[in-house]
Amino acid sequence: MSARRNWPGDADTVVRWVRESLRPDDAAMVRGLEDVRIAAKVSGTDLESLFIDASGVELSLAPTPTMSATASVPVAVEEPPVAQRSTGVLRSVRVTAAPVRIEQIPVSIDVQIYDAPVQWLVYERPVITDRPESIHGLELAEDGTGMRGALTASLRAADLTPLLTAVVRPMLDTTGIRLRRLSVEVVQDGAEGIRIEGRAGIRWRMLGASATGVARVGVSPGGIVTLRDLRLGSRNPLVAIALRAARRSVREQVGRSFDLNGEFTSTGGPRLSDVRVVAAKGLTVSARLS
Repeated sequence: MSARRNWPGDADTVVRWVRESLRPDDAAMVRGLEDVRIAAKVSGTDLESLFIDASGVELSLAPTPTMSATASVPVAVEEPPVAQRSTGVLRSVRVTAAPVRIEQIPVSIDVQIYDAPVQWLVYERPVITDRPESIHGLELAEDGTGMRGALTASLRAADLTPLLTAVVRPMLDTTGIRLRRLSVEVVQDGAEGIRIEGRAGIRWRMLGASATGVARVGVSPGGIVTLRDLRLGSRNPLVAIALRAARRSVREQVGRSFDLNGEFTSTGGPRLSDVRVVAAKGLTVSARLS
């Protein structure tokens, strides 16, 4: 058997694959992932333990100023045939960040998964042409029967605005729009909902404007996210006219739902239950995994 088909092989092989899987397509967009600590223990085709620790890691989401528009990124190809499958169990997986700092904003994360049945895949060739490790894959087996776990993520209320600013500003910069200021407040809206209030100041060429928005979002224990209400406004007459023209499309968004489990399960991920979003001194999301 060739070495490339020895999957999962040993702990070092799994660690290399996990680290490569964490690397984004455009390495300039997320920097700092190389500092994440990873440890594994393998017994045959069972992963006895996998520990991913991002505590204290500094992540940056902004592209580097010197990044070339023609920078090389991995090229995805049509998924090749599977040459080999092996069944196994992920006995214990933990992802923790206590906290990780995203654009200097602390975010705490804790994910634990136990006894997940899986299949270790070896493809005929790498899924991504310039990433040799992508010849290996992993998918949930038996619909995850017997798997259990939980996740929690939290962010201080005072840190929500600077975090969103750090994410949104470089995105707008590419369109020629300058974000001058942004303030966001999230409050509880019933047992299964939150209300998000935002105010933003922007500049596009010679035009400066401000806008406000209020969104009411419901999150059910089963992982259904529903936009209950969305309102936009501005004191700037030109912006107000544009928002008025968009009012119909805005109203069409109200009442729409997104099933978190539909996204997770379609990619072979675990199913979420007992999903809760709490806005108090901070914003906390928790759920059970099964």
